[in-house]
Amino acid sequence: MTQIILIRHAESLPSSKIRETDWPLSSKGFQQTEWLAQKLKETTIHAIFSSPYRRAIATVKPLSVQTGKKIQIDQNLRERKLCERFGKDWHDLIRKAWADFGFSLPGCESGYDCQKRIVNCINNIVRQHDGQTLIVSSHGNAIGLFLNSIDTSFSFNDWKAMKNPDIFEINYKGRCSIWHKS
Repeated sequence: MTQIILIRHAESLPSSKIRETDWPLSSKGFQQTEWLAQKLKETTIHAIFSSPYRRAIATVKPLSVQTGKKIQIDQNLRERKLCERFGKDWHDLIRKAWADFGFSLPGCESGYDCQKRIVNCINNIVRQHDGQTLIVSSHGNAIGLFLNSIDTSFSFNDWKAMKNPDIFEINYKGRCSIWHKS
């Protein structure tokens, strides 16, 4: 069995003055990373993967230090590109994107495209690390779309209920995935 511990990054500090990829964690977010490391202290972790975004990497850095495992960056764990610049209509765009997986603004990524990307990425990681326990750090939209691929009832309201950070445990037996919703 291969176990994926999928982590939505800790609380960040969004800013229109900084590229989204570079948003740092808040001071509360840094405290949350220590909580995560403590929570997973007894877990045997074989490898750690992360989105290239600063906040996702920072979320698993204490786990990397604790376990001595290098954080492996995978571009395909990045967040969905929903729009060019985040504005007041951001929440409405997400609602629309969850209602229509084919929706995308020019130069951005549809729900179908993001879901395909993240599912393929995680499936590749699982194939390469059969029988291991893996940490995967990513983002709310990408993780939500991945969870929707396992359970199609996962919707906008479930995405909205996700926390920063949040942990999702998925076990793989062969190609069969089981999401433990505790």
